[in-house]
Amino acid sequence: MWVYLSFMRRANREHQFMEHPIGIREITGLIVTTIAPLSSSVSQSVVQSGVLSTRTGSEHLLEIYFDAARRKETLDLRPHLPIIFRF
Repeated sequence: MWVYLSFMRRANREHQFMEHPIGIREITGLIVTTIAPLSSSVSQSVVQSGVLSTRTGSEHLLEIYFDAARRKETLDLRPHLPIIFRF
């Protein structure tokens, strides 16, 4: 499921930002690994816009990069959730 809120702009909500307890500031990358290539026109638009990168693999996985992973830390939630956080 994809959600796009065209009325939401960073400048409009920046005043609502709060400092995160571990110091991360922003999501700088999203990589989705799927067992079959994403084929919908919406998913292709998201990939082409640079919001999301995709890979095909043997298992589903979401990798979320915070602050370009400058701290070189990783939190891998597998096998409970197919998510890896990279700080």
